[in-house]
Amino acid sequence: MKNIYQLLTCLILILSLSNFTVQAEDWGVPSSAKKKHNPYDANVKNISSGKKIFNINCKTCHGDPGKGNMIHLVPISPTDIGSQDFLVQTDGEIYYKINKGNGAMPTFEKTLNDEHKWMVITYLRSFDKSNRRSEKLAEVKNPEVTDVKLDLEIQDSSKYILAHLTGMTKKGKRVGLHGIEMSFLVKRNFGYLDISREDAYTDDNGKVETVFPYDLPGDREGHVDLLVKLTDDAFYGNLEKSQIVSLGVPTIPVNPLDERAMWGTRANAPIWIMVSYIGGVFVIWGVIFFVLFQMIKIPRLAQNKE
Repeated sequence: MKNIYQLLTCLILILSLSNFTVQAEDWGVPSSAKKKHNPYDANVKNISSGKKIFNINCKTCHGDPGKGNMIHLVPISPTDIGSQDFLVQTDGEIYYKINKGNGAMPTFEKTLNDEHKWMVITYLRSFDKSNRRSEKLAEVKNPEVTDVKLDLEIQDSSKYILAHLTGMTKKGKRVGLHGIEMSFLVKRNFGYLDISREDAYTDDNGKVETVFPYDLPGDREGHVDLLVKLTDDAFYGNLEKSQIVSLGVPTIPVNPLDERAMWGTRANAPIWIMVSYIGGVFVIWGVIFFVLFQMIKIPRLAQNKE
């Protein structure tokens, strides 16, 4: 009888997992949703924007598109959404799945706006080998170069930061590289703060600029750690340049342990805590001495009664 119960339990679990698998695979995308078209062009800017959004919201589970390094889950692992098996779907189908979610796939209906969803689809389409239009539009038309350099120009008075990206051609001429997105980052306590402008792409001379925030604090002398790098390393690798600049607001650091607070040192403990503690000690010892005094009086009272 016990074996029969165990067998029935196993069958129920298997059927439940099978049902979950079928439900997770069956998206049921409406025909009207399949007909939707991506309203955004597959240009460098949109692809780069889509990659940023993908890395923040999708990469943890789906891994790098086309590399098959997804996270392994049971019973169904996330799909490699850079594979041709996935990209045979229409833009509308992919949009619907991103928007609605299913099973272990979360919904992004309220997490991402429509533009961000289409940017992700634009980025994924750049891996579609059958979509020649996307490949052509995504191409950055710069000459073949070597010795790629990133130079910075800082103007302390106007808080102006200029990045200049150049490379050496086969003829030995150094030229600017245009259409490359740059990221301007400032190191803070828990990571980097992005101060790049919205359209931070190099111009025809390979230059892009931004303005340092006027209210961003630095150390005592206004120094901050500035990092400028290529947003997408697919073109010229992981190229970056770090520099200490005097663009921040001079700020005298305040030690939180110097003020009277519960997290402060013993010497800076709040007055009410000290009064409560000392008062409590006196009250407790007072009660103890009172009890002892009464115990000493008991033999005397007994003698008096005799």
